[in-house]
Amino acid sequence: METLFVSRNAVLKRKENTLFISVDGKSRPFPVEKIRHIVLMSETRLNSRLLCLCGAHNVRVSVFDYYGYFKGAFEPIDQSPSGRVKLEQARSILEAPERIVIAREIVRGAGHNMRANLLYYQYRGDMAVEKASRQMDRLMDRIAKAPDPQELMGIEGHLRQNYFSAWRHIDPALDFGRRVRRPPNNPINCLISFLNQMTYAIVRHETFKTHLDGSLSWLHAAGNGRYSLSLDIAEPFKPLLTDILIFRMIRKKMIKENWFEQHEGVCLLTEVGRRHVAEQFSTRLEEKVQGRTYREWIYREALNLERHILGITEYESFKRRI
Repeated sequence: METLFVSRNAVLKRKENTLFISVDGKSRPFPVEKIRHIVLMSETRLNSRLLCLCGAHNVRVSVFDYYGYFKGAFEPIDQSPSGRVKLEQARSILEAPERIVIAREIVRGAGHNMRANLLYYQYRGDMAVEKASRQMDRLMDRIAKAPDPQELMGIEGHLRQNYFSAWRHIDPALDFGRRVRRPPNNPINCLISFLNQMTYAIVRHETFKTHLDGSLSWLHAAGNGRYSLSLDIAEPFKPLLTDILIFRMIRKKMIKENWFEQHEGVCLLTEVGRRHVAEQFSTRLEEKVQGRTYREWIYREALNLERHILGITEYESFKRRI
């Protein structure tokens, strides 16, 4: 078990060298040696003894707030820091020609995977998505000519607008109107936001296994107080983890009314909803595609960026086969 999702109100305790999680008065042991990441999605109590155990066994603890947003993490000490990689990463970002090459490939991967999702339904007879797919093709042609990350972000935004406009043709229940983030205003927007946040948390965890600095990024602007590299690496994977999972849950009618609480234009997942969505996300993360799980592909994505800046191989973003 790489990642343990805690979606209910719980108490985490250390008993000798074992992690115990108590929910509704019932306690269950988890061998800490088999866990590398704990994701807390509900109100949870723990103490420094538990964090010391996590630090000793290289376990990260990620914390989500009531609204489903990642708010912080306990991170073990970096076991193998590399000053050389950080210097090369900074150099490749400060040198505009190299930065734009990597930024273009990130957007190319994201666009390819969004378009691949639509083509899956188009090839199965849903021709209503064809218009959006053609528009995305024209936008993809502009990526190679984009002079800077700002224009690339604009292209990525237009790709996503066309992509979202086709969702209603996949299933009428996916017609969520415009994208509203903080706070989400309906169940689909809520699921997109929550699952994107979970994807960022997993990406950050997998990136930690490399020598890359999480605050330095090529596509998204680096800033104070955020790990923008996770935003970069997540771009090609959000269509495959967040979006396909939403398609699956909607089309299989898995989503229940009690998964959400809605009031005054705000829609949030309930504890029941968070638990079910986390279970589905955990399953999706470990599904194999093209010979590896999505978790493994995320790690390789980060590793490929590291190898690129060291001059070992050229970076190519993960692209789903069409």
